[in-house]
Amino acid sequence: MSFLDKVEKRIETSIGSVFARFSKAELQPVEITQAIRSTMDQAAAALDRDRVLVPHLYKVLVAPTDFPRVTPGILSAVQLEVAKYAAKQGYRLASNLELQVVPDQHVPRGQVKVGYAVINQSVNWVPALIVGGKRISLKTGVTTVGRDESSDIAVDDRGLSRIHFEIAWNGEVAAIRDRQSTNGTFVDDARISEVVLRSGHVIKAGRSEFEFELSANAQVNG
Repeated sequence: MSFLDKVEKRIETSIGSVFARFSKAELQPVEITQAIRSTMDQAAAALDRDRVLVPHLYKVLVAPTDFPRVTPGILSAVQLEVAKYAAKQGYRLASNLELQVVPDQHVPRGQVKVGYAVINQSVNWVPALIVGGKRISLKTGVTTVGRDESSDIAVDDRGLSRIHFEIAWNGEVAAIRDRQSTNGTFVDDARISEVVLRSGHVIKAGRSEFEFELSANAQVNG
């Protein structure tokens, strides 16, 4: 069994049980998932080396006879698999993932067609730090992090210096700088003095761990 076959088998196993009553001639969940993933790949827009934006809204066209079988539970399972795929590919969604299923008499039974909302050229990137399960948005300019209450983000951690590190954001690029801390600042386990941040980078300072995240806030045309 090839790697692709194994991936398809995993998807089919995770959501295929709710489609157990479908015959082979009828639309299968794995086919919906694959169609959306393929459309997502085709629509991906590389804004730079680290940011690939994809539409968040997909319209799934199915035959009228298949439409009643795509229940909310099935759609939710498909959406979960698509979201996992987007995360694995490093795609950034323009907003929360949304799937709409629409019956279309021009689509043959057992087949699926997928359309998507076109992304407007204007994209507003929103930076944030995730610490202790809490997402903290970062402002344009410099945000300081440390144990002192004078820090923009104060963390109760004795391993942190009063002002441990700072993050600068200019609307497009983020950079982190160590503020001559006692215990150092680490990005993906490498000690740094100053470095450009990428979405997904993990920052360690004192006993605390922060994840840097960039999310897209884009206008789309349906």
